[in-house]
Amino acid sequence: MKSPFSLSLSLFGIMAISAYANEVEPLDLASFPGELINEVVVPVPAEIFTVLDKLGEPNWEEAIVEQPKSESQDRRQIALQFGCLIADGFVAVQAKSPAEIQTIGRRVLNLSESLGLASSVRPHCLSIIEAAGDKDWNRVRRELDLTELTVRETMKELRDDELSNLVSLGGWLRGTQVVTQVVATSYSNDKAELLNQPGLINHFEGLVSAMSQKPNAPSFLRKLSTGLADMNDVIQANAPLNPDQILQVQQLSAEMLEQFYL
Repeated sequence: MKSPFSLSLSLFGIMAISAYANEVEPLDLASFPGELINEVVVPVPAEIFTVLDKLGEPNWEEAIVEQPKSESQDRRQIALQFGCLIADGFVAVQAKSPAEIQTIGRRVLNLSESLGLASSVRPHCLSIIEAAGDKDWNRVRRELDLTELTVRETMKELRDDELSNLVSLGGWLRGTQVVTQVVATSYSNDKAELLNQPGLINHFEGLVSAMSQKPNAPSFLRKLSTGLADMNDVIQANAPLNPDQILQVQQLSAEMLEQFYL
């Protein structure tokens, strides 16, 4: 029987980078810093962009988007937006944009207030803003990770696993869109391998499908469920996606993000 860690090829950790050479080494999933949920590794969202930097020189500024100001009162939609915003924080770190990171730090705090978690998140947001001003990118990364972790763990303590999972989904979707954008610009098998993660998509598809079938479920959840099923059809084999499949995943992720973020 397969180990639970072998059931998902993680977007944020499919490879580990050697600290002493420009070689990409296989990641030991048994020691990967992620969270095991229903036998699927849901990764800590910090590694993917570093991997892409080692595989080339992406133009990270092109991946930056203006974060929308949400008027939504639906906490599920806000949770998805929160996850996207954390992913945007990592894009801003890669672009080395202090102003963008500070804007994101303030937006993170605003969304955490909408989720009723401002007191838990405020120290991280202040650290993000301060570290960005100092151009301390490692500290910004660390605080972004801690912000997402704090929100998800606090939600679990409040027995709100649904919102915790949506935070993870939002970050994963935005990360997927960014990765496909970079890979489509400069395709290689190594880069495409980062998107080979059918186990993780199965995990999110099952979660969202269950949510979308509840009475009075909002339309954006039903559209997300359909989008994830379509993406799952594209990503089936344990092999790097070809350029056409990369573009399909890029389009699907963008269409899903449009339901609640872009």
